[in-house]
Amino acid sequence: MNDISIVFNVESPQEKNTKIVMSIDEKPKERLQYKFIVGSDGTWETLKDFSEGESVEWLPKKEGKYTIMVQAKEKDSSKSFDYFAKADYTIGEEEKLIKHIYLDKSKLKIGDKLYLSVETSVVPVVYRYWIKEKENWNLIKDYSAENTLALSVRETGEQEILVECKTLESKNKFDDFEKVKFEVEGIKKLEITNFECLISDMIVNSELIFQVEADYEDSRMILYKFIKFNPDGTSECVQDYSTKRMVSFSEKVYGEYKLLCLTKDMYSPKEYDDRAIINYNVKPYMDIVIQSFSSDLSSPQVCESIVTLKAVVSGGKELLYRFKIDGNNSEDSGYIRNNTYAWKTKKSGEYNIELWVKDVSYESSFEAASSLNFKIDEYCNDPVVINEVSLDRNNRLLKNEVVKVKVIASGGTELRYSFIEKKDGKPINKIEYGTCNWVNFSAEEKGNYEVEVRVKDKYSTREYDSHSIVLVEVFDYMPAVIEHILSNAKEHYLVGDTIEYNIITQNTKKTILRYVLSINGQKVEETDFVKEKKYKFTPKCSGNYLIEIYAKNQDSDKEFDTKKDIRIKVQDALPITNTKIQCDRTKVIVNEGVTFTADCSGGKDVLYEFYLMNKGDWELMQNYSKKNYYSFMPFSKGTYRILVLTRSSLKKCSYEDYDMLEFLVE
Repeated sequence: MNDISIVFNVESPQEKNTKIVMSIDEKPKERLQYKFIVGSDGTWETLKDFSEGESVEWLPKKEGKYTIMVQAKEKDSSKSFDYFAKADYTIGEEEKLIKHIYLDKSKLKIGDKLYLSVETSVVPVVYRYWIKEKENWNLIKDYSAENTLALSVRETGEQEILVECKTLESKNKFDDFEKVKFEVEGIKKLEITNFECLISDMIVNSELIFQVEADYEDSRMILYKFIKFNPDGTSECVQDYSTKRMVSFSEKVYGEYKLLCLTKDMYSPKEYDDRAIINYNVKPYMDIVIQSFSSDLSSPQVCESIVTLKAVVSGGKELLYRFKIDGNNSEDSGYIRNNTYAWKTKKSGEYNIELWVKDVSYESSFEAASSLNFKIDEYCNDPVVINEVSLDRNNRLLKNEVVKVKVIASGGTELRYSFIEKKDGKPINKIEYGTCNWVNFSAEEKGNYEVEVRVKDKYSTREYDSHSIVLVEVFDYMPAVIEHILSNAKEHYLVGDTIEYNIITQNTKKTILRYVLSINGQKVEETDFVKEKKYKFTPKCSGNYLIEIYAKNQDSDKEFDTKKDIRIKVQDALPITNTKIQCDRTKVIVNEGVTFTADCSGGKDVLYEFYLMNKGDWELMQNYSKKNYYSFMPFSKGTYRILVLTRSSLKKCSYEDYDMLEFLVE
């Protein structure tokens, strides 16, 4: 019915005693009659009764809110009116609905929460919220009774929020509005400063540990994502966005890999804030290195001497050695698994001896090679032989610790001994030939050392008749070694059991340990490095538990010196066993009741299900429940069978155990 509209010569609000002309703007028909009415505080006044006049003057005397109503009808209409229109008009200063908008803070950083509340002069009202983004106003929340708003800020710079509100009966788009500004500051740029593998030897099936370091504001939460690119071009996500900046895994296939790290602020709107990639080569085994190739007897020797050739080699998985002797009487051992070869000299002359080494999986000739020259003389005498070189302690030392190196040799007439100390292959100290067959060795700097033992006859003109090399490692501190992990081994671990491990380490007083407990792949507990060598916990839920034990010397500057894992499975209860059915009667009679009771071992909140076979057909008599007995009355003679199935209430399987009983009804 509202098909006419009202216009005013001056817009609301106006002062009292202002002449206001209201008139009809749009009309559905010509030659209608119009009635103009004005109302305030429930009182209505007719300014002009029905007439063809389309405008009227109004001179308000009081301030307040007025409602202007216009009714229209056709001249001969029997109705009170056929059309009407209504408008609001304010005389005097219009009272604002919004008194104040409160912000919890005017300056924020990306990702912070902004909390806003609105105070109005009247209630109830409804509120609508907009935010200005790139010169456009976007709706945050449509009209509702909520006078509070909480939102996360994701753009830097000056931001602006528009609050609109109106009363419940208002037909306007809004009765009042107000804007409020706030500042969003940027954060320090996140930058990856280091991305490295903590494992120096990258071997198939060995654990690889990668760690990323980044520069960022201390108060920010940073997430890391790792994506691995395989040699065949495929990729896989090793770790989705997480706060863990260290990732570990192993490779089953050797080859060239890439690991991409994406990092971002938790509240950053970007896919990532910085990234870094590391190339790494996984080898099938450690590089083969010939550490030494020597003979137990020095050159020259005489015919019929047995010269033992010895190779000390590191790396590889399954090594093969080949000794090639080229001279007046050539020999070739072919590839053998022994790192020593006994060469029985038969002819005099100059010989060149080559050592070839390779892994059994390597298809070409060799992976590492070394050689030495040897001379054989015609004349024969009792050769000088080193029988044993012994150490009074382990060959791994701390700086300034002393190890006694002692040599036992035979042959010759009167033996003399010399000792040469070397570091990284370079001589650093030499003890000339004398009668003492031992020496104390120590070092002031860490590194890899050799002690070469030389023995010769007092009357020998050679540099030495026989020699041997002892390898010694010297450390600033002794790397931690986990020797044993002791526990009360159990076949089954249950929720609520106390599980305890005692860790036996070398150099116990200097060794500190860190324990990490994970359940079903989720880390739930982690300690700092502590001196405690005992770890105890009580599982509160079932699942696959992983205890990672990291050990290091308290003086170590590494993340850890060694690591061992313990994996156990914790169950809610022991499996159900020994299910038995018992009958309360020794003889079952027709038309007399009988009760069968089931019992079992293990399980938790055990449920029982009963089946009965009569005349060759099985029938379910009682669904799974905690009721462990079944009673019935047989009405016919014959052979019956009763079957009970048992399972724990938490188990999803059909059953864990069962028992069957056959009985005769007479």
